[in-house]
Amino acid sequence: MDTFERNFWSLYLEFIETFQEVKYKGISIPYLCHFRSLFTNNEELKKNLSTDAFIHQLSHKVKDKRSFQQRFTDFKNLHLNKQMERKANGKVALYNAANLLRFPTEITKKHFKPDCTLVIRDIRGKRTSKNPVTAEGLPAHYLNDYDESIDGHVTAIQKQAEGIIAKHKKHPLFDHPTFKVALNNQIDRIAHRIVESYNMIAKLPISCIVFSSTHYYQSRTLAVVAAKHNIPTICMQHGIVASENGYMPKIADVDAVYGYFEVNWFKSIGVSSEGVKVVGHPRFDLISKDPKMTKKALFSKLGLDHQKKTILLIVRGNAYMKYWRKLLDSLEKFGSYNVIIKDFPVRTPHPLTENYTFAFSSKSYHLYDLLPHVDVVVAYLSTVGLEAMIAGKPVFLLSTPAPTYSGYYDRLGRMIQDDPQGLANIVHRYFNNEEFRVKVNSKRKKFLSYAYPNGKTSSQKLMDLITEMTKS
Repeated sequence: MDTFERNFWSLYLEFIETFQEVKYKGISIPYLCHFRSLFTNNEELKKNLSTDAFIHQLSHKVKDKRSFQQRFTDFKNLHLNKQMERKANGKVALYNAANLLRFPTEITKKHFKPDCTLVIRDIRGKRTSKNPVTAEGLPAHYLNDYDESIDGHVTAIQKQAEGIIAKHKKHPLFDHPTFKVALNNQIDRIAHRIVESYNMIAKLPISCIVFSSTHYYQSRTLAVVAAKHNIPTICMQHGIVASENGYMPKIADVDAVYGYFEVNWFKSIGVSSEGVKVVGHPRFDLISKDPKMTKKALFSKLGLDHQKKTILLIVRGNAYMKYWRKLLDSLEKFGSYNVIIKDFPVRTPHPLTENYTFAFSSKSYHLYDLLPHVDVVVAYLSTVGLEAMIAGKPVFLLSTPAPTYSGYYDRLGRMIQDDPQGLANIVHRYFNNEEFRVKVNSKRKKFLSYAYPNGKTSSQKLMDLITEMTKS
């Protein structure tokens, strides 16, 4: 672990140790909290997490990530009840936490039928119908419909937490004025989510829950209550493990991952082979579909020069702007490319299209509509790099500093550059050197065999996993 990781996980452990007796219905609340949001407004702490001196302000120190994950594994096992009999004719429940599930409509309609699937949502809107269904025709159930009045219990728990806070003067996290507000807020919401989860599970026949993420208290709480009722849980991987903080600690029974990178990473933090399965992601099944429009039609719509090679540049708002400008400046000197700029999540023309005559907006076209018709993809360290390689495209990546980067793309070697001018040079070399093209394509195939092994579609792998986990 580097300094930031050691400090972050040690602070997380200190939070758990300090508040572990703060419970509701026998469940220790700090294990369910979304930890990072407890210090969103503590700028001094966030800055000091990268310093060597910070660890000396703590009473607890994490030895390694494996020991930290073990705390959560033990916590989860404490609530497992394998003797509980599940309801007959149970349905698979899909819970789209933070809108990260991203199952395409056509995939959902094909594999998740209304008679054996339901969707769990958080809050029923005022205009929601009495018996709502999703766009895919699945029955929707709202957790807040199963809530109860528990104000007295919540107040008592908050007072317990405040008493603990009062004993930790000058603590870098606990003594900050925003911490008590943030913790009280999460205590309130977690207690209600525990009640909602118990009541929903008691009423609905659920055989399995598929989560988009268990990183947030909303889903993590539901997963733990599900364990108490012997309901298996699956957590989908919603993006590459660029930052380990988004995927640790593991809570679901099985994490359905993209490939062997994640399998080996989870094993390195002590997760058993039964707890992680290579599934891929159903949305990637659509990458291999035939294009919706021809290359000629797309080029006409975007105003591209048919005589030039085309580069798809993936950006994220104004992040890394100085790097992208240097890249485009270098490409401009070569003078022979179209560059389509696709921004995430915004769809309006990116500012870079205003400064370079050879840079064009992707408009509202989906990534999968663009990929078949470009020659090369350039991106930051994002999931798009993987998607483009699945689509058979050469990918070149800009490596930018990040303290928690997992090394996901390291196997690509020279296809990753930390210098935008160097990145432009290897892109240009790809187009002008046959031997280099062969090496790049070979490297891409080798990377995919590890990162996203083929075979059955991801949708079928997921259905097989659900069948396996619900058969007993």
